[in-house]
Amino acid sequence: MRSFSDKPTFADSPTGIVTASGTRFRTTEKLLREFAGPVFERESLEALIQRAEAWAQSPVTIALWALPALLMVVPVWIAAIATLFLFALWRLFSPSAPAQSGIVLSNVLQKPVLQGLYYVIVLTLLGWDGQTPAVICGLAGFISLRFGLIDLLFKPILAPALTKLYQLPIPDQVLRALIVRAALRHNVDLPEISQLEQSAREAWNIRGLR
Repeated sequence: MRSFSDKPTFADSPTGIVTASGTRFRTTEKLLREFAGPVFERESLEALIQRAEAWAQSPVTIALWALPALLMVVPVWIAAIATLFLFALWRLFSPSAPAQSGIVLSNVLQKPVLQGLYYVIVLTLLGWDGQTPAVICGLAGFISLRFGLIDLLFKPILAPALTKLYQLPIPDQVLRALIVRAALRHNVDLPEISQLEQSAREAWNIRGLR
């Protein structure tokens, strides 16, 4: 995963912002700068978007790192269920509390090289121990999580709860929270933040994504 630098890592369009790794925000750079421009004079928009993306992806990251550890200590079926439960729980409640330390850790743990090395080591140990079902579960879990299959599976299941919990899509919800926190940290008044939220929500509803 990228470091939080000032290098642009997203594309802006009339329909919203899309990052290099495919995360979509329903708001646009123009709207963000119009309503929260003073914040970006102190913290770059690129860095805030990267942080929001890292936190929005953290349920997958948590599940990816939890599965091999669970496979080492509990039966395969328990490890699989616990991983799915952890993913769903983190997906539901993590957008409400993006933490800077958690974002930094998530950004590190999302590095494909670290994840790949972790799985190779753990699955090799499980294979040497003759735990073939655990190896198969680990491989299936890695592929399903890395390629977004678990996300797709849980999206319709969690959608009703997420709609009740949050007014915006998850990436926008996290980005908004980070912008507000940055404004508070730098004593920047954001009287228009509710208008920013309303604009993003209207764009979301117009495209039939709620």
